[in-house]
Formats: sequence, structure tokens, C-alpha cells
Amino acid sequence: MQRRESRFEYLLTFSSFYKAMYARDKLMERGITARMQRAPTQLLRSCGQALYVPDCELQQILAILSENQISAKGIYEKTGTSQMPEYRQIR
Repeated sequence: MQRRESRFEYLLTFSSFYKAMYARDKLMERGITARMQRAPTQLLRSCGQALYVPDCELQQILAILSENQISAKGIYEKTGTSQMPEYRQIR
């Protein structure tokens, strides 16, 4: 049986845990599901948490963050498989 891939295909990193939580709360207020999870070690900088977001809503997510003056430190696209994920920085 083939394992179904996660629908969370992008992750956003922030300069602090509190910015990541604030961003998640603002997205959830607008009905967008986002989850907090430890950032992969190859992306880890100052904040150890990343916000995983659905790929189908990335432009809307970026607009909401901009409206609320929240800036992501990095935006990454998940590629590869669930067993061997790779991340490509897109912003």
C-alpha cells in the first residue's frame, strides 16, 4: 500500500517562536490550517519552530502575513518523499 503524502508542502521559518505562533494564529483566524513543528535541522537557524502550510494556499497565506506585518525569515518548498524530504528555498 502506498503511503499518502502530507498536504503541507511549504514551510515558513521565523526569527522567533512568538512570531511563528502569531502567524499561525492569524492564519487560523482566516480559516487556514497551519501547524507548528520543529524545523528540519538543515534549515534550523535561530528559531527552532517552523510553520507548515498547505501548498494550495501559499499566495493567500503570504497576503495575510503581509496584512498583519509578519515577515517570514525563509519560505521553503518541500520536495522529495516523506521518508527523504528535501527543502528548496523559494524566498
